[in-house]
Amino acid sequence: MTRQGFRKSRQAPLPRNIYRRTPLTHRGGASRFGPRPAEPSCGLKAQCGSCKFVNGDYNEGLDTKFKAGVEVLRNAGLLDRSRVLAPVPSPHPLAYRSLAKLAVRKARPGAPGVSTSFSPEGEIIPNRFGIGLFASGSHNIVDMDSCPLHTQPISRFIRDLRTELNRSTLIPYDETKQTGQLRYVAVRSAHLTGELMVTFVVTEPLKLELRQIIGSLQRRGHKINSAHMNLNAEAGNAIFGAQTIRLAGSERLRESVCDLSFEVGPTSFFQINPWQAINLYRRVEAVAGPAMGATPVAWDLYCGTGQISLVLARLGYRVLGIEENPSAVRDAQSNAKRNKLEAQTEFLAARVEDSQETLPRWAQTPSLIVVNPSRRGLAEGTRKHLARLLANEPQARFMYVSCDVETLARDLKVICDLSGFQVRQVEPFDMFPQTDNMEWLAVLNRP
Repeated sequence: MTRQGFRKSRQAPLPRNIYRRTPLTHRGGASRFGPRPAEPSCGLKAQCGSCKFVNGDYNEGLDTKFKAGVEVLRNAGLLDRSRVLAPVPSPHPLAYRSLAKLAVRKARPGAPGVSTSFSPEGEIIPNRFGIGLFASGSHNIVDMDSCPLHTQPISRFIRDLRTELNRSTLIPYDETKQTGQLRYVAVRSAHLTGELMVTFVVTEPLKLELRQIIGSLQRRGHKINSAHMNLNAEAGNAIFGAQTIRLAGSERLRESVCDLSFEVGPTSFFQINPWQAINLYRRVEAVAGPAMGATPVAWDLYCGTGQISLVLARLGYRVLGIEENPSAVRDAQSNAKRNKLEAQTEFLAARVEDSQETLPRWAQTPSLIVVNPSRRGLAEGTRKHLARLLANEPQARFMYVSCDVETLARDLKVICDLSGFQVRQVEPFDMFPQTDNMEWLAVLNRP
């Protein structure tokens, strides 16, 4: 066993720079020591409440949430033998968010930050649509034309979308009465090309009306590469319904991360900050290291459209990706073929907690496990199953990517107590600048 707890004959040692505070400029991100641009103010901070640090100094906000997260992990007893690395700042503190999921409701008269709509003849069009985010902790919409966190293509799109909706015959959704037609608009921008994928969430089919709006927006110069209609007439908080229909353009939006090509469907998960996702995935790649000896097996749990799976497959691992969303699994399979990695990958459409009995025989004993769950973290059964597996495979390595430090601490506490593994390294990535959230990467092994 080496100092890191890995046998040299089976695993490559961790790269030395994993344990140093090194800038990631050579990885395609901004140096954590570089100067920060001036931060414009947000006039809707008080009403919205989503961005705790948006009108302050970026570095001070980053330091505050870093220390708060470390305290949560320390209180859980997880840092006694762990190295905590400095947070990796986002290459773009503003205009980084490449996905906006916006509620559509009846407009409130005199809402701040909303532009006036005009007809082609220059006449004022009454504002019927409220478009924006829900205020923190409520379902009161904060009507907005733009957000300093959204990429520029998205901000420009929202302003013109409001005009086109006001000119249309569509009716905004009323959550109290459960009436109306348009509930949400989701728009994603490709971070390298500025191409847009737009999904209208409606209570009934409206192909003709929505295609007219799409055509008008394209004539205004918006690079809408993919447009969809999602049907959701059910009461509740879920944004998307089960059925999605393509209206125009491609089925998916093209993206590129870590020299890998991806296509993302309208309801599939893809990191909202692709610039910072590159830094995170490069770190996962460095920790995993090249596959050594006979082809080792890696699990990528909650794999989404396969970003981490393909990074690991490119290193020589044979990867099993598990994802609940069938649409995302189809995207992952297509992405593997697109990058010529289909021979090294297999994707299973299932909840992770329900997949234990359906694993292919070749994937029963992984030497590397990466989990990247939603904010809810791991289900109780999954925590215990992973702990038992690690207890029986002391040479395995475990990485946990989390966007919620509270559930991260809960899950790691159970896994460490039951498996004998220890947290060796923790590194936060500011995936969500201006908010109080971060993406955390925890690396575990057997001492």
